[in-house]
Amino acid sequence: MIPIVWIHGYPHSPAIFEPQLEIEGYRHIRPDLRKMRGNTMREFAQQVLEQVDDERAIFAGVSMGGYIAMQIYRDAPERVAALILMSTRETPDDDAGRAARMKAIETIRKDGPKAVTDALLPKMLIGEAAQRDGRKILEAAPAEWMIAALQAMAERPDSTETLRNATVPALIVVGDKDPITPPTDAERMVAMMRDAEMAPIANASHLANYERSQQVNHIIEAWLARKVIAHSRVSATR
Repeated sequence: MIPIVWIHGYPHSPAIFEPQLEIEGYRHIRPDLRKMRGNTMREFAQQVLEQVDDERAIFAGVSMGGYIAMQIYRDAPERVAALILMSTRETPDDDAGRAARMKAIETIRKDGPKAVTDALLPKMLIGEAAQRDGRKILEAAPAEWMIAALQAMAERPDSTETLRNATVPALIVVGDKDPITPPTDAERMVAMMRDAEMAPIANASHLANYERSQQVNHIIEAWLARKVIAHSRVSATR
């Protein structure tokens, strides 16, 4: 079975992709970034690749996980069969963005992670039930890893040319009420890529895959059937 590598974001865990395990016909791999070393996208990307057999895979990343998926394509394009980029963007942080990351690091060191996750939760999820369950996931993130992740995001490279030169199919998923990476980010990425489709998710915020999982799963299943499975069958008959 073709593997799908689900790469979570900040300050999440592999549990954020629990709903996607219902997608049948694929081997699901969910790396736990919280257990990885380093504080750069390249270091995280290399350790994600180490968890995948030496074969091509579909790399699906949400938020920071999208940054890592783009880094994987930049470093090892031969390992990537397709990209699913959810609630993310290709551009690096600007000065204000980096300053906000550094401020968050200071807050974690001074007041603990909860002060940061409390502020993030309403931006990540808008439904009451989703917020209740999502809070448990966010609050499980260790302070040391949150700081390393913030440092990695603050210094991440520009992935504009990576996407512009990408030759694999890509699905860009975005919640229509996402205040962190709004639909305009998704529209920009789709416009610059050779083979990309946008999947706007209604009444969803940053973690649309968790909050509107049935809708997202249906879209992913249909897209994979068209763009990955069908292409693999054609290639196998040549």
